[in-house]
Amino acid sequence: MVFKLKPREDKFFVFFNELAEAVCDAADILLEFSKKAMDAQGKLELLTRMEEQGDQTLSLLMKQINSSFIAPFDREDILMLARELNNILDHIQGSMEKFVLYKADAPKEPEYIMKLIAVLNTATREIKNAVTKLPELKTRHDEIVISCEKIRSYEHEGDYLYRAGIALLFEKTENVVEIIKWKEIYEHLETTLDYCENVSNIIKGITVKYV
Repeated sequence: MVFKLKPREDKFFVFFNELAEAVCDAADILLEFSKKAMDAQGKLELLTRMEEQGDQTLSLLMKQINSSFIAPFDREDILMLARELNNILDHIQGSMEKFVLYKADAPKEPEYIMKLIAVLNTATREIKNAVTKLPELKTRHDEIVISCEKIRSYEHEGDYLYRAGIALLFEKTENVVEIIKWKEIYEHLETTLDYCENVSNIIKGITVKYV
């Protein structure tokens, strides 16, 4: 049986969905840039506006927490989930910012950086998949848990791609400046996937508490 949501409870899911949607859209923009390095500045400006909107959504959610007597989950869980979703958005914007600041179109060996961005994109889609099912937690518990496990597997895949990419970077690149800037980009992307795993852990914790 699906549990009924009161209007104030439902509002939190609207905020979660807005953040998850923004995360997916941002990851799409980054993926598009990795395939065709054009209009970096324009994409950064778009991602910056999306990041600012994410901050506003988080602020509204915090006000909703403070004014609501009824919430679908513990307030701590609601806040952690929203913050980690927003962290992903911030870090995707930060990755694009590094591409622009460092004038980094593509590394000498682009295979691993492109795969890392693609895995990040896939992870964000699975996050959206899990978040949209949260209002039906009791009936779609198993589906949500499966999504969480997939997100964790993507993070582990990202770890491998990060290590392999860094190793190849040092092996094939002689210019020290190029090594430094691409190492930072790799690290920022890998950290973004860490935030994806944080989201999966929070959602999985929610499924344990409320089913």
